[in-house]
Amino acid sequence: MAGNIEMDNRGQYTPLAVSDNSALTDIESPEASPSLQNNRMTSSPNVSPNQTTEEIDIVFLASTSPETEFDSREVGSDRRRRKTGSDRISGDLARRKSVRNLVRRRLSSFHEQIPVKIQNFLLKYTLFIFNFMSWLGGLGAVAVGTWLLTDDQKVITEAVDFVLNPFIIICIIGAITFTIAFLGCVGAAREHVLLLKSFYICLSIVLVVELVCGVLVIVCYTEPAARDYLRLTPETLLKRAILQYMDDKNIKKLMDTIQRQFKCCGISTTDEGYRDWRLNMYYNCTTENPSIYRCAVPESCCIYYPGERMNTMCGFGKTDRELSEVQGWIYTRGCAKGFGEWLSKNEYMILLTCCVVMFMQFLAVIFARIFSKRVERRNQWQNLRHQSLES
Repeated sequence: MAGNIEMDNRGQYTPLAVSDNSALTDIESPEASPSLQNNRMTSSPNVSPNQTTEEIDIVFLASTSPETEFDSREVGSDRRRRKTGSDRISGDLARRKSVRNLVRRRLSSFHEQIPVKIQNFLLKYTLFIFNFMSWLGGLGAVAVGTWLLTDDQKVITEAVDFVLNPFIIICIIGAITFTIAFLGCVGAAREHVLLLKSFYICLSIVLVVELVCGVLVIVCYTEPAARDYLRLTPETLLKRAILQYMDDKNIKKLMDTIQRQFKCCGISTTDEGYRDWRLNMYYNCTTENPSIYRCAVPESCCIYYPGERMNTMCGFGKTDRELSEVQGWIYTRGCAKGFGEWLSKNEYMILLTCCVVMFMQFLAVIFARIFSKRVERRNQWQNLRHQSLES
């Protein structure tokens, strides 16, 4: 019933007009139809008995006008269209932004992977070339030392012979270099983590030993008290070399080379080192010595001036004479003192050379450690990937 009344009322109030969406005009007087008032009151749920007729009409017409309903639906649909359009635009922007971010991530990852690949390439082949050259050097040293040892018929009977025999020293150094370089060369070529770790651990030990030896050499030749305390004086070894000078041709060559290189004679740290040759049974000045080398020094102690011929007998009859009498004929200072003076004269060049060699070894240790860590991480990720694919 209420629906029929509402439809009738809508037909009667069709001439309602709204001007500027703010004022209602052409409202038909409610007094013309008294029965309509009752219909309005019963059909409108928001009407109260105390409201006037005009207020009732305004409320009813505002709530039941078809144009108003159409306008509200149009406004709502327009809002929905605007909202849908804004959502679509924001969605498009978000998708474009996500695509740009994806491209940027791909490009950034690509640019990040390029330096990593280049770094791994440089690390790998730098280690390989360095160790390959060291491996060749060690192999050559072992071959030369072995050939010279087989040519030498002397039998090594004491530990001091290992120190005084230069060929044995060459073989030992060559073997150590060959072994360590082999670990580094194969480890870098095969990207083997265990070999790389073994390489940089062994090279680190060698580096520490070289550093300790360098410090001991500096201490021995700068602090006499430390030299006596450590009992590492070269006189101990050179004394044995003097005693075996005529019996071992390798030691003879070693002593001749040392005396010519450092322009010295004997083993002591004094200016009368030439007298040390009296310790040798062939050069001593005792009356019981029947040797023709009695009171003589080796020919390597002689001083030769430019254009002067070599005289193999220039050192005869020198150890029993005073210093002033033999000066100008032979070198008089001991080789320990000569080596110390040569070390002081060339200390900067020697220090620079040692620092360069040790720095290269240090870089090899660092490069091998970094490369082994990267290979290890890559292997771990590959194992995890295989496990995830299998599961």
